[in-house]
Amino acid sequence: MWRAVDLAKRLRAGQMARYAAALFLALSGELGTPEHIGRAPAPFTGIDDPAVASAWQALRTLQCERCHGQGYEGLSAPSIVEFARTQDHAAFVRTVLDGNGPRGMPAYRGNPLVDANIEGIYRYFAARADGSIGPTDRPAARTASGQG
Repeated sequence: MWRAVDLAKRLRAGQMARYAAALFLALSGELGTPEHIGRAPAPFTGIDDPAVASAWQALRTLQCERCHGQGYEGLSAPSIVEFARTQDHAAFVRTVLDGNGPRGMPAYRGNPLVDANIEGIYRYFAARADGSIGPTDRPAARTASGQG
């Protein structure tokens, strides 16, 4: 227990919040289980929803646009926006986490950035698919931690 306390002291508030949910899910056995994959996403509140904004930043960090194109609407790999439009939650999450080797999509299961943001990633692309978020929408700058 003392290690968790030491770790908490070392992490900034933003970092701790980002990893707390993933840690809880991993320790409880929920991360990547069929129950997790089939669960309905939380209500959407826009691009500035904390989970969606964090997912947007994760997508930028992972550079998904290298294959899926600017706006994630297709390039050498298919459109993620269209995929979210035509697939259910479980299929989308499973594809991101397990990949699709024959089509060249790497598996991201075990990548802490993806594991911590998978629900927000789904919510971002579902909102892109239904037009709630536009291709050029960006989250508001986060000033407290210097992120944005």
